[in-house]
Amino acid sequence: MSSGHSRVEAALEALLDSDPTLEISKTRRLGPDWNMREALLVRDHQDHLSLVVERPEHAPRIEPHLGDTMPITWIAASTDSPLERMMIGCPDRGLRTTFLSLIGEVLDRVDATHNSVYIEVSKVVEDWRRVLETVRTSTSRTILIGLFGELTILRDLVTQRGSGAIDFWRGPDGHRHDFFGTNAIEVKTYRGTGSPRVSIHGAHQLDPPVGNELHLISLRVEESAEGETLADIIHDLALAGVNYSSLSGRTDGEEPLVLDARLRLVVMDRRIHAVDETFPGIRASRLDEKSLKGVDRLSYQLLLDACPEPLDASAYVRILGDL
Repeated sequence: MSSGHSRVEAALEALLDSDPTLEISKTRRLGPDWNMREALLVRDHQDHLSLVVERPEHAPRIEPHLGDTMPITWIAASTDSPLERMMIGCPDRGLRTTFLSLIGEVLDRVDATHNSVYIEVSKVVEDWRRVLETVRTSTSRTILIGLFGELTILRDLVTQRGSGAIDFWRGPDGHRHDFFGTNAIEVKTYRGTGSPRVSIHGAHQLDPPVGNELHLISLRVEESAEGETLADIIHDLALAGVNYSSLSGRTDGEEPLVLDARLRLVVMDRRIHAVDETFPGIRASRLDEKSLKGVDRLSYQLLLDACPEPLDASAYVRILGDL
């Protein structure tokens, strides 16, 4: 069975083959095999997308908390459609990728639970509600850029090793490195064209796992209209089998999973360093217990030009494979 995300992508591709008119919108069925007309993807003459879902006869009306971001309207029952229907619109093209990802997850849940699309929409929207609201708020740009770097590496890791690679990212117990298996990877993302520097947090972040390897991957990014958003990368991960719920379970309030569809970034440079005995920086393993007594929230800037020569770019695939 194809995934919900691939089905909604195929439906959109079919809708884009011809233009709707003012009188007639284009539709594609998205419901499960046992009730395909239960859900429709709709494209109107303004190129706006909507998800139209039948409300089961005895189910109460629900009002998913989407605000103005994705407005909800109700369509009365008719001869052609004997059940009342809920329509969730996506008038903002900048949120289209997010909207399609939401629909894809709904379809995946329907396949797994055999519940109605209507019921699963409510559950998915509740799971996503706070994230969708952040699209309209001023989330720290530093958080967005840092998350962009981590998810960029995660996407490469999933491409190479499959959807199970999500287990390497941000362990649920808050491991000190961004990626950890046998070896570890710490990801730093920065902007600017001057002397490159990244922030190191704590005395343990540059300590390799005992007996194994740590690599520091530093990404220099720039804003560009041709770049990608966080929503784009999260959508790619969903198509590869890593859905939003899997990702959000590995984030917290300090570094939330943000489905931003505004900030477009492109990776301009990638440096890979092996963090070995020659690598600079503060490390707990080099200090005695007294040196760190009373020290809290240690943070400092590491000058990348003062570090040993980066590894050749060809080492990247091996490092991901050996993680």
